Amino acid sequence: MPSPNSSILERLARSPLPVFVLVAIAGGTDALVMLHSKEWLAVYMTGNSTKLSQSLVQGAFEKTIPLICVIACFLAFTTLAAWLGTRFPRWRAALSLTLTAILLACAVPLTGEQFSPLTTCLVAAGMGAINQALADQPGVTFITGTFISVGRQLASRKFGAAALGMLRWILWIVGAAAGTVLNILFGPGALAAIALAALVCALTATVYGSAMHAERLAH
Repeated sequence: MPSPNSSILERLARSPLPVFVLVAIAGGTDALVMLHSKEWLAVYMTGNSTKLSQSLVQGAFEKTIPLICVIACFLAFTTLAAWLGTRFPRWRAALSLTLTAILLACAVPLTGEQFSPLTTCLVAAGMGAINQALADQPGVTFITGTFISVGRQLASRKFGAAALGMLRWILWIVGAAAGTVLNILFGPGALAAIALAALVCALTATVYGSAMHAERLAH
């Protein structure tokens, strides 16, 4: 018979709560990047791709290489996190979030009023990793897809699912607002708080994975 603690952990893990927390972290990160990196976006690869095409057409090749590097870092670390998650599925969230926390922590000493390409690359790598934390989610760092899903759910009268989608959007706004407030208080160094939040999530995922592993061994 499962222990009460493991049952509670399993219910929480299967609830929307983990997604909401990660969405809020991504929103906070996006807010900081928007404030300190006008040329390179760490969360929004669609925007970076558009900026890349514009720089190529305009012959602004000094902008091209940093944009390619940011996109490549996002892709490389989302691939690495997915690879780790495939090979160690029980620890998928813990590994992805640990990667995120480490990468964001590495970016903290490099922050300034204007993020450098290297800083943005590290943050983008962290955001690539966080998108692989939950295998059943297409990602947590974009909202456009959420609105598309909500529209389909509303059209199908799946109002409960649509409400969860809208709550996801609200949590993004809350996270972005928190990131903005942290920036007012601590400046660009507020990224350290985001890294700490990712670390707390990684530790929580590790505790959950360990509890589930112990539960299986007991049976």
